[in-house]
Amino acid sequence: MQSIHTAKSPKQQPEEKRLRRFRSKPPASFQVKLSRARTQRMIVLGRRRDTIDGAPAEHIDIVGSTGNVYEVTISHMPACTCPDSTKGNECKHKVYAMNTVLKAPEDLQYQLALLTSELEDIFAHAPPIPTDIVDGEDEESHDGKRKSTDGECPICYMDLDPEHNKLVWCKAQCGHNLHKSCFDQWAASQAGKEVRCVYCRSTWEMDVGDANAIKSAGEHTADGYVNVADHFGMSRARDYSGYHQPWVRRQIGLGW
Repeated sequence: MQSIHTAKSPKQQPEEKRLRRFRSKPPASFQVKLSRARTQRMIVLGRRRDTIDGAPAEHIDIVGSTGNVYEVTISHMPACTCPDSTKGNECKHKVYAMNTVLKAPEDLQYQLALLTSELEDIFAHAPPIPTDIVDGEDEESHDGKRKSTDGECPICYMDLDPEHNKLVWCKAQCGHNLHKSCFDQWAASQAGKEVRCVYCRSTWEMDVGDANAIKSAGEHTADGYVNVADHFGMSRARDYSGYHQPWVRRQIGLGW
């Protein structure tokens, strides 16, 4: 008797599991960190795309409110190199990265873990990395002529708003605009390297001042972080006015 072979149905891929419990609403602790992220001065020094465990990821170097430079990694388990995050807390730098830099959907900004599909959606709709913008432009437009002052600063991800902010632009090549205060702080963080445009990486042409003075302004703290607070009038002392005071008394002097 002839045997009958039936086609096997393809195996379904197992549903991806979130590595931390899904938050149906933002906890009060997130709202506190979001308030700090929106009101305390922070800037972005660089963004780099990566792949971690088969999923897209992004590394974001951020200058915190006291001038220390931290690295936020947005991946399946978002994390930061700051002391608050390394203790297991959701830090304001991660919140700043999700809310202000990547402009992630609101319901994902307060999650402690993300699915691959969510990461793909976040990066697909995030503001482009500055160097990617220039790579996609016509080379003929790289003549140093100033571009429109609409849009956001690629360092703080806030509106350029030329009426209320002093701007600088790349005169050497791409012509893109930035907040002067943001660019000065970004340049100081380069720790002795040649100052280059955030967008096109060409050598930056300055009108006034010595670039070397800015480049050498960054220094390393005892904790190993690069700090650029002194050069830009940022206080190294943390503003504790928005913190729970009993906690402050326990934490004071830790320097994060």
